[in-house]
Amino acid sequence: MAEEVVAEAVVEVAAAPADFPVGTNRQLRSCVTKDGKMTWDNMYRNHQRVWGDRPSALAAFACHYLQGVKSSGSANEILDLGCGYGRDAIYLARSTKCHVLGIDNSSEAIEMAGKALAADLESRVRFQCCDFRQMPEGKFEIVFASNFYHLLKMEERQAFRNTIKKSLKPGGMLFLSTLSPSDPEHFGKGKPVENEDNSFHDQRFLHFCTREELETDFSFLTIKELSEHEYYEPRSNGEVHHHILWILLGVKQQGPISI
Repeated sequence: MAEEVVAEAVVEVAAAPADFPVGTNRQLRSCVTKDGKMTWDNMYRNHQRVWGDRPSALAAFACHYLQGVKSSGSANEILDLGCGYGRDAIYLARSTKCHVLGIDNSSEAIEMAGKALAADLESRVRFQCCDFRQMPEGKFEIVFASNFYHLLKMEERQAFRNTIKKSLKPGGMLFLSTLSPSDPEHFGKGKPVENEDNSFHDQRFLHFCTREELETDFSFLTIKELSEHEYYEPRSNGEVHHHILWILLGVKQQGPISI
């Protein structure tokens, strides 16, 4: 079932003509500070809704999948890690009737997310500015992380996995997308990072997971789906980025959610 859902959902969001121009990183470069560091607050302050308003490929997949899963009738709680300006959190809440907590360490992004939240969703969607390592205690049926894992260094990826272990209820699901070494937009660009295979620094750190790495990293879950997906991402400045990423669906053992 999962493979069919991925194919249908990702096509809806990601399809684009093959001759779309592949953009440069002008937006990224304009967010680099004088000491060479990029801040996400600068990114959102300068470019606002840089990825547009359409849901990510992972959000489309998660929504399609969740709508096909038999429910007990109670609303699921979703934790959106690295929620940005809230486009996926709002889409998931409206499409699945779930309750969503979106967290991000960019205050600019969280402010934008709050302003974008419609009145009829205020009772089901919350946004909080914090680092995922300092988030409040809580258990969720679903943890969602779109294009966040590849931004984390080795020790941060370990902390992320510890957060998943702690935050996910038994039987709960992890929906994760992360860039593949097959990604034509970013892989191999910038300076290779020492002691981090498939990692590069070009104004920001990016790590590109292999299938084997993801299977090892998330071996504490039962992996129901792990496959590469190619898509074209329109940016708010008219550029179109060409990406290949992994979509992973993992389930924590022993719980009420049947797959």
